[in-house]
Amino acid sequence: MSSFKFNNERKKYIQIAKGWKRPTWAPLKRNFLRTPGYPGARLLNTQTEMRVLSIPVGIIVPDDADLEMLKEEIATWLITDQPVELIFDVEPNRTYLAVVDDSFDPDEFVTLGIGTLKFICPMPYKLGPIQNKTLAIENSDLKSNFINKGSVESNPIIDITVGAKSPFLDVWNGLEYFRLGYPVPVQTVVVSKEERILWDEMTDLTKWTPYTQKIGYIQPAGSFKVWQGYAFYAEDYGNGTAWHGPVMTRAIPQDATDFILDCQFTLQSTRVGQMGSVTVFLLGDNDEVMTMLDLTDYYNTMQNINGRVGVGWMESEVNKDNYRIIESTGGIREGSFNDFRGHLSMKREGNKWSAKVSKYRANTEIDNDTVLDYWIDISNTSKYTTMKPKKIAVAVTKYGNNDAMEVAFVEDVKFYKINHFDKDVTPYIFDIGDKIQIDTERSLVTINGTNAIALKDIFSSFPVIKRGKNEVIIRPANVGIAKLTYRERFR
Repeated sequence: MSSFKFNNERKKYIQIAKGWKRPTWAPLKRNFLRTPGYPGARLLNTQTEMRVLSIPVGIIVPDDADLEMLKEEIATWLITDQPVELIFDVEPNRTYLAVVDDSFDPDEFVTLGIGTLKFICPMPYKLGPIQNKTLAIENSDLKSNFINKGSVESNPIIDITVGAKSPFLDVWNGLEYFRLGYPVPVQTVVVSKEERILWDEMTDLTKWTPYTQKIGYIQPAGSFKVWQGYAFYAEDYGNGTAWHGPVMTRAIPQDATDFILDCQFTLQSTRVGQMGSVTVFLLGDNDEVMTMLDLTDYYNTMQNINGRVGVGWMESEVNKDNYRIIESTGGIREGSFNDFRGHLSMKREGNKWSAKVSKYRANTEIDNDTVLDYWIDISNTSKYTTMKPKKIAVAVTKYGNNDAMEVAFVEDVKFYKINHFDKDVTPYIFDIGDKIQIDTERSLVTINGTNAIALKDIFSSFPVIKRGKNEVIIRPANVGIAKLTYRERFR
């Protein structure tokens, strides 16, 4: 007798009854148009319906099993919020994405020892193994030629690590194309409107200087270390009765009137009682705090991470130069920033300050839970609206004698100078080192995790992998390293 794996797990005591046959293909619905005087009908289109798999199964209950615990185990395994992978032993090279129908009754199943599991596949196609293609230069094109052996088209994910600035990006497959920005004639002046003048991937402490004076709410103490070559963390928090931990600064290499500060953080706890923060300050004249980007868990009775982005670091009631743009979770659900990995940013352009907190989708660097807000300093009431930034300070702290957070990393710091031009010019839309992802299934395109759909040519379409031969070309050819991932789909 055979069984199956569901939600990346199989139960050896559950077997599929003999004689069950899987449907050969997903159900189809033909839509016809009938008109008077025309024999028969015209076929308008064909719809592929949801696939339903009703599987007769038996359960072999272990002799020493606690039936109530077994019911809970089966329910936990089978009941999921979203479709997950379903793989049958007799068809190991095909994967379904399924959920269990809500009519499933674990009590009856365990008591009788037999039953029927009804799996529903909202996406009706079977999936083959993951296919990975790396595009390479061929006849001056960055391309990949391959055959999709599936019976229908597939939706790819294209990842590009940028190696050269460009005002546009094209993805072609035959006559179909996807475009960001727009190609320009050779005589057109192309400029960097958002010019990245500092990018630190937090791999080397020697570029930073220890800071010893109190900064914002933090008393410097202890020391940093680099975690596995990609993040600063507190090797030693030192001593203190309030918020304390290591602080380091780095000078901004150019003057910038308008700017963007964008920083990637991880802050996670494993139990109640851990308190800590990761913070980046933008410092102006006399090391005054102009801007604060901060993630903090300041509760010792619960796990609750809060994001704070503001002008200055205090509330405006304390100092009128300050303005807290984002506080706590910014109005989205409580606890949404727990187990945080994502990025915070502040943009100043003229007298407008724009703040952002984005938590990544799990196991990606793509924005998910996001809060955006802004403040316009109409009368330039804050001195920080006209002050020029001089330094960036990074800090990782804990509170008093409370346990520190399990993970508290500063992973990436970027600072952009916003340039303004009097004449008509075309801006670059991405920079060297940026990461672009085109996700056709979600109709989503991102640059460094941030939604970039506003750059998409409205007449272009998200790329698909056609059935049969494909020739995927990305332009410009020197854009960088491009990889394409998809799964063949079968009816």
